[in-house]
Amino acid sequence: MIDKDKIFQLFVDGKKINDEQTEAEIKNFMDGPYAKMGMFVKLIQNHEVFHKKLEKFLKRESPDYDIESTKSASEYTVYHRAWDYIQEIDVKKSEHIDAILNFDPKVLFDVLNTTIKYFEASEDYTKCAHLFSVQQLTREIQ
Repeated sequence: MIDKDKIFQLFVDGKKINDEQTEAEIKNFMDGPYAKMGMFVKLIQNHEVFHKKLEKFLKRESPDYDIESTKSASEYTVYHRAWDYIQEIDVKKSEHIDAILNFDPKVLFDVLNTTIKYFEASEDYTKCAHLFSVQQLTREIQ
């Protein structure tokens, strides 16, 4: 397992990495639970920023558009992309549990709660069940 605190040692002043072993380590990290959890949390936390940037871009381009439908589309994009990351987390695997425990429990609980509410509104209860299992683990450590 890669130590997440040492991951930045893999990068050298923004230079292109030629070492195949280092590339494999980066790929291994990005495919692992720490990166998946991090991407999930950041996507959900930043979804409002995403929408505001999209709204600003569209105002600058001056197309005729509906703000609410655009917000709905941006939420769909963000939540479903975040789902792609969190769905790979297995609360029965110790490495995945460690990744969950590594996040601030309050932040993670809030992000999970927001995501559950989003998928409840679309009645996607399979996703809600998975998110709830991660949330239960988070609640136990909170």
